[in-house]
Order: sequence, then C-alpha cells, then structure tokens
Amino acid sequence: MNDRSEPTAPSSWYYRPWAVLALLFLVLGPFGLPLLWRSPSFTRGWKIALTVVMVVYTLMLVDSTLVATRLVLEHLELARPR
Repeated sequence: MNDRSEPTAPSSWYYRPWAVLALLFLVLGPFGLPLLWRSPSFTRGWKIALTVVMVVYTLMLVDSTLVATRLVLEHLELARPR
C-alpha cells in the first residue's frame, strides 16, 4: 500500500494552467495575480516569473495608452480651427 498521497488535479477550472494564463493575460491583467498565487498548478518559481512578466506587460500597456492619448490630443490640437 502506498502511504504517499499523490497530488490531485485542481477541482476548479480556474486553477488549471491554461485558464490562469488566459485570465491573467487576456482578461484580468494584474487583477488576476491573486488567482495565480492561489493556483496549485504552478511552482513558486513560475509564480514569481509570471508575476514579473505581468508587471512588465502592464507597464508596457500603460505606456502605450499614454503615448496614444498624447498623440490623439496633439492631433486634435492641430485639427482645431483657429
């Protein structure tokens, strides 16, 4: 008889690796980090790496949004009749 209990698969779909990654990068963004850290599907190293990637990804999206907003405002300023 085997005394060691084998890890069981997560019962909830949102703890599965594909679901966590989809929610993290396509739906929730940085708000999905608690879901990542609660998921038993990832090792501590993967959780740290994915957190760093998500922070960089979020900063890039914020920067892109600011650049786009600035360009739109400049375009509107140039198009305004004088």
